[in-house]
Amino acid sequence: MSTLSRVRAAYARVAAVDRPEIWIDLRSRADVEAEAAVTDERVAAGQRLPLAGRLFAVKGNIDVHGLATTAGCPAYAYLPEADAPAVARLRAAGAIVLGTTNLDQFATGLVGTRSPYGAVRGAYDPARISGGSSAGSAVAVALGIVDFALGTDTAGSGRVPAAFNGIVGLKPTRGLVPTTGTVPACASLDCVTVFARTLPEAEQALAHLASPPGRDLPPLPQRAPARGASRSRRCRSSASWTRAGARRTRPRWSTSWRRASRSARSISARSPRPRRCSTRVRSWPSATPRWGALSTS
Repeated sequence: MSTLSRVRAAYARVAAVDRPEIWIDLRSRADVEAEAAVTDERVAAGQRLPLAGRLFAVKGNIDVHGLATTAGCPAYAYLPEADAPAVARLRAAGAIVLGTTNLDQFATGLVGTRSPYGAVRGAYDPARISGGSSAGSAVAVALGIVDFALGTDTAGSGRVPAAFNGIVGLKPTRGLVPTTGTVPACASLDCVTVFARTLPEAEQALAHLASPPGRDLPPLPQRAPARGASRSRRCRSSASWTRAGARRTRPRWSTSWRRASRSARSISARSPRPRRCSTRVRSWPSATPRWGALSTS
């Protein structure tokens, strides 16, 4: 299927599902079709575009050139001068942005209903919530409008709506995908995530999103010793970035900590069992449980 045909099918799907609350800014069909036609011409000319024919949506707290970044708050909206690096990398590989999607305002929610642009309903049961905060992105994928979508995840904003809508939600290792051009919820924890209907599709998108080793990684925090602490009592540790993320070397007290943990587990294993109920509930849940007298084991 050509990119242009895929775009036409996507807009037909948008009309069929009739879920306007998914979108904060859905691009005009004419603009997207024009971009798709150019993509098809580039492919025909022999250019290598591994994501040609793929359509994606972008959570409304990630910059897309030409569309307002709102983070779910109209008063906060601004027009970015460029795509966020995550968006730019997908576009460079031939994928086309369909629009920006609805979210819990400032990505601070797990339900998908905390938005002035409307509550995003579940993909398979509109009477239920979609999960959030990357609600619109997850539902756009689940309903088959786009091939994949970008969201963010700080404390579940990508994983929760993926689970609620039966799709793949891939949260990469911190720092693997740059968060530049993303409105922060908690800058030290934010991640740009991928939604797709299958794991291979999510992996394909991530392969183009991922940074080279050691690039786009946030600085490690520097912790000052407690005021008044002597040099001998200061806890020293060092840290370095690896391909998988941050690795902090073990401080000198870690050996003592592990020894104490083993001792505590040993003591717990030798402790007597707690008292238990001597009778069972036979008709739960139809009857109110009635517990018998407690006895020691």
